[in-house]
Amino acid sequence: MTNGAPLQSLLSEKRFDLVETAFLDALSDPVAKSETLLAAVRGLARAGQKARIQAVAGMAEVELKKKSSDPATARLRWTILKEAVRAGATPSTPDGFHKLFEEALAAAWPSRPSLPALLGRFKFREAKDPAEGLTRAEKAEKWLPFEVGRVFSMAGRGAGKVVETNFALDSVRMDFEAAKGIAIPIGVASKGLVPLHEGHFLFEKLTSPDDLRERVVADPGLALKHLVESFGRALTMAEVKEAVKGLIAEDAWSSWWAAARKNPQAVVHGSGKTATVEWSHSADAADASLLARFEKASLRDQIDLFRKNQKRSAELATAMAKALAKEAEALEDRDPALAFEIAVLVEKIPGVSLAGAIEKHVLAQPLALLPRLTDRVMRERALEIVVKERPAEAPAILADWFFKEEDVRTLEAIDRRLAEIEPGTRERTLEKLVKSPRAGPRAFVWFAQRSAQDDSFRARLNPAVLARLLDALTWDELGAARSKVREMFDRTGLVASWLVKQATVEEARFFLEALSRHHELEPHRRDGLLAAAEMRFPDLRRTEDDTFFVTAPAIEAKRKELENILKVEIPENTKGITIAAAEGDLTENFEYKARREKQQLLSARAGKIQEELGKARALDPATVDTTEVRPGTRVTLKGVAGTRAVTLLGPWDSNPEGAVYSYLSDLGRALLGKTVGEKATVLGEDLVIEKIQVWTA
Repeated sequence: MTNGAPLQSLLSEKRFDLVETAFLDALSDPVAKSETLLAAVRGLARAGQKARIQAVAGMAEVELKKKSSDPATARLRWTILKEAVRAGATPSTPDGFHKLFEEALAAAWPSRPSLPALLGRFKFREAKDPAEGLTRAEKAEKWLPFEVGRVFSMAGRGAGKVVETNFALDSVRMDFEAAKGIAIPIGVASKGLVPLHEGHFLFEKLTSPDDLRERVVADPGLALKHLVESFGRALTMAEVKEAVKGLIAEDAWSSWWAAARKNPQAVVHGSGKTATVEWSHSADAADASLLARFEKASLRDQIDLFRKNQKRSAELATAMAKALAKEAEALEDRDPALAFEIAVLVEKIPGVSLAGAIEKHVLAQPLALLPRLTDRVMRERALEIVVKERPAEAPAILADWFFKEEDVRTLEAIDRRLAEIEPGTRERTLEKLVKSPRAGPRAFVWFAQRSAQDDSFRARLNPAVLARLLDALTWDELGAARSKVREMFDRTGLVASWLVKQATVEEARFFLEALSRHHELEPHRRDGLLAAAEMRFPDLRRTEDDTFFVTAPAIEAKRKELENILKVEIPENTKGITIAAAEGDLTENFEYKARREKQQLLSARAGKIQEELGKARALDPATVDTTEVRPGTRVTLKGVAGTRAVTLLGPWDSNPEGAVYSYLSDLGRALLGKTVGEKATVLGEDLVIEKIQVWTA
């Protein structure tokens, strides 16, 4: 600045001659000092110095025109010219201001073949003075970036190509990857469309997708480099995924990303959707960048960086591991859980012998350390070390921790390990669990879940164990796991399967008595278990006609019939009674008497349906045992006249025309309890049972 005085001071002191001198000095390096040039013009404009603006604009035109081949200089030339005209200057040439404007505009926007047409459209040559000319030139300039064929990216839409400019609607129409002919207002386009140059990843995706797809699939690392360098900045994982969408299959994304990030020049920071990736000029530079970041990070961030980058190179992994091992050594007494976690993390890195010593030291009291290890993988590793280093004590330690562990995967691992090293301890542990499940609530739920899949566990089930499982529905310490317990009492769950396939009649009766005393189970689950037990053991029904089986649709139809009686027919009839009673003498009022009789019939019918619904049990195909003929089976019969099939369902399902009969009918009673190969006399005909299947709707 002239004489060391800031430009703003010169303007405030109205030393305009020195402002001109400062402007002239800045023209020696115009692009670097563009802010000074523009500030001088705007300052003179605010001061009303039109003559001086005219002078500095002339200086700028002379000097900058010489360097107009440089894009940045050409744009600065056009900007200063516009600022001068807005301030009231009338720059021109011997050929007139039109020629001056056209030359400056063409230099600022090179390779724009639409410029002459745009200037003609807005009748630039008809402008009578520079101010009017600038207005018309800027109207043309607004459209210059969006020539037909130009490629842009837009947030949320990806890359797109301009296919039309609509001056009447003041918009451009674009074809994007996933949508064609999208109209975008010119104002929105100016702010929201980012131009893409040839060679940009998204430019190629739009213009030559097949070629790009081949390269992206063939070399994920090189494709990632092309993508990051196209944007010139670090990209989020979400941006990377969006960019390659359509180039690789959706289900191939994870494997592609894993392959791309393995490139030694790729540096990934963070995790999940917020992770970012940048590209280094070499693998060594990438490692150096990561190591520098590692050294400045907090301990937890260092652990995270090591986890994600330990496979990049042996040198980087060793440097990080040694630093972490020293941190772990310092934490042995203060935070043994974190020290152990770090030791396990770095134990396999060559040259880090300290890790094993730390593990043994902090595991001196395993039952005190295990509760502090929040990561179940770390707990499993600790237990493995106990088995290896302290074999005599290991069974007791594993059995003790078994009742405290809450992750089913670790419970599985403990059970498997006990079976290998000390089967007797495992047997005693499981026996204690089924007798005292409150000692290990989560382990008891795990045991029940295993019983649904493993015959050796299912063999331990009995009414007492299942009664304790009912009790587990009230255990607050189970938290969300109680929902898993409830599922075991579903129609197709563990308990129903036990009732149908395993329980004796006495065991089923014992369990049903426990069920009757328990009120935590929902009615639909309770009813399903009762139906399963009664279907297997008809003797459990209170009387022969006390309960009966029907299909769920039949029950639903009865409920709708009851609902119609209670909510439609009875209210309508009650209203009719009221109207008839209002007519006077009831002794001769036949309408009133008929309505009263109908009301009694409707009430009786509703009561009967309610009573029947209370006795009905829904047939569940999943619980039907086909070892003999039962309700819910389809029976193939062979006789002299050939074979035929009949289905036995409930009394509400009977449809003889469709070969569906009530199991309570004479035909049904003749077949119930029969097995394949047995004879049955059905409607006077001797038939042999060939096949028993579960009925299908």
